Amino acid sequence: MSSAPKDTRAIAILAHVDAGKTTVSERLLYFSETIPGLGEVDEGLATMDYLEEEKKRGITIEAGIASYQWKGTRVTFVDTPGHVDFGVEVDFALQAVEGVILVLSGTSGIESQSLEAWQKIKANRNRSLIFINKLDIPGSDYRKVMEQIHVMFNVKPVALTLPVYVDGKIDGVIDVLNQLAIYRSVENPRKLIKGEVPVFLAEDYARARKDLIDVASRYNDVLLHAWLAGEELRNEDIVSGLKAAMEDGNIPVYMGSALKNVGIRQLMNGVNQLLPPPSVRGLPGSPQGRYAAAGQSAGSHDTGAGSPGPGTMGFIIKIRHYHEIGKIFLAKIYDPSGLNRLESARFFRVFAESLQEIKDTAEVLPGDVVAIQSPQHYRMGQVLLSDGKADTGPATGILTKKYRPLLQSRIELVNAADFAFVDRILKQLGDSEPSISIAPDPGTGGWLISTVGELQLDVFCKRLKKDHKCDVKVGAPSVRYLERLKAPQPGLANTSVGMGAEAGIVVDVLGNADDEKNEISYAIPVSPEYKEVLDATFEHFSGQGMCGIGTVAGLLCRVTRISGVKVSGESRNKTGDDFPLPLPLLAKCLADCLKLHLSCAQFDVFEPIMRLEIIVPDEFCGVVLADLAARGGIVRKLDSDGYNSIILLEIPLANTFGYTTLLRSLTRGLGVYVLTYEKHGVRR
Repeated sequence: MSSAPKDTRAIAILAHVDAGKTTVSERLLYFSETIPGLGEVDEGLATMDYLEEEKKRGITIEAGIASYQWKGTRVTFVDTPGHVDFGVEVDFALQAVEGVILVLSGTSGIESQSLEAWQKIKANRNRSLIFINKLDIPGSDYRKVMEQIHVMFNVKPVALTLPVYVDGKIDGVIDVLNQLAIYRSVENPRKLIKGEVPVFLAEDYARARKDLIDVASRYNDVLLHAWLAGEELRNEDIVSGLKAAMEDGNIPVYMGSALKNVGIRQLMNGVNQLLPPPSVRGLPGSPQGRYAAAGQSAGSHDTGAGSPGPGTMGFIIKIRHYHEIGKIFLAKIYDPSGLNRLESARFFRVFAESLQEIKDTAEVLPGDVVAIQSPQHYRMGQVLLSDGKADTGPATGILTKKYRPLLQSRIELVNAADFAFVDRILKQLGDSEPSISIAPDPGTGGWLISTVGELQLDVFCKRLKKDHKCDVKVGAPSVRYLERLKAPQPGLANTSVGMGAEAGIVVDVLGNADDEKNEISYAIPVSPEYKEVLDATFEHFSGQGMCGIGTVAGLLCRVTRISGVKVSGESRNKTGDDFPLPLPLLAKCLADCLKLHLSCAQFDVFEPIMRLEIIVPDEFCGVVLADLAARGGIVRKLDSDGYNSIILLEIPLANTFGYTTLLRSLTRGLGVYVLTYEKHGVRR
């Protein structure tokens, strides 16, 4: 394996839970000789699943980053989580990469998270390959999956490999591009055994070969002329035509079994040949090419002219904390020349959970993902500019638009002396998990933790206890309701007497329906001391809630007047504006003002309304719809592809608890669903 790669790729690997995505990642590392042996997910030995909870559950929780070198190309890949609760990891990964491998199960086909993943891939305009995995399992059917790809993804699948079975077991693949069969070696998994296409598969191979040439020749005139003239077809012309066809709704499909070491090397060839080199792409919802870098690769796509000013050096994918090093920013690098402008920064190569320091930044190539240790306070989704500064970037809206904290639970200390330690760990985990919200809980002296879903909350709390040794009690999860002001309440006034003074305050209380943030502002000059105590008082009030159901959200308080009167016995003498009001009295005055004039009747309680997409065999559609109606679901769309019913509806989050088990029971294990946040609506 060459130590000096000629080219680079940056890709993400996506799949539904249990489609074999992490096993595919392991084989990429094994066949490239990046790791010496095979680590199996079921045995808790997978290189890319390094967290204790990942090993225990056999699923990916935190996006893992690694790289390998294959035939002169260094490929950096992100092994993303498959569960919807960790979808923010997938979104940020797709913002940073150009190519994607979507892994589908040969037995289950396209599942709920497969659909969700495909929607994200389309939205981000990532060029993609599909790998149909698990073809070693009895009952697998690649033809059925190919038909699902065509119908459910609305694209034309183009087979680059076909499975070869010997005595009912998968033994190799037909390489349609190179026109030969490749078998696995049981004694040495890294060894290839080449052979002729088996006679019993000649018809399937001929059909796949014709389909490949037919698609590619539409986009390559040299190939078309050679084909029509009966001349020898060059692989480079086929690959060129197929790459162009991928931009027009055709998707290459590879097949095999990662567990049985079949079909992976052909997939690796496809990554090199068909996926694009690193580029800075205009992101959805942003001006095209806003962050385009000068001197971009000719093979890149979706770029524009760019705007004047510094180019793009990198993109912050994730934040991690290491015991020995501290906070680390994982960044996709587009222009390595700017790394030297990051003052007091250290750089590391990332491989799963391990870091290796980079002494010379000349080793970093466009497309590499590196870890940056820096005194700067970067955030996920920020764009690093070539002058060393950071821009918010168009990806920062992902969290507020798609990943709202919808469940909450209380965390309380067992030992009060542990407060500083637990508080520090929670802040670290909050940095690493941007879709999780952590706030003080004034009622208990602990914290309120809010998460996207049940699994994320469960994993977070177990990591808090086991990985970080925090001695805490965790309450049962509940839906996070929001209390919003119905109508503006201007000119609210209050007077409080005590401590030898009389304090007066007038405020306007308004609502912001588009934001959950509560904010206090000042229409008059206010001293820093006053501001500090009024800010704290308003924050405490907002955290209590008015109806005892949720927390206040989107409340805006504007202070328009503060007055002070000195009280001495029976006489009251007005003072000037500089009268130093006792701070506790000022705090009481604002708190009483809000409590006196605001009541539960002036607030609406909002609950999370979810978008639920269910795919079930047609025979179970009736019973599933009846159950959904009982749960308050409102059907928005109902379709069928002749085999499965696709149900799209809105449903309150509180009515979906335990739905996974129920759907399996109603559909004999054949129903799947995707649950995503849609909006907050007034509680029914």
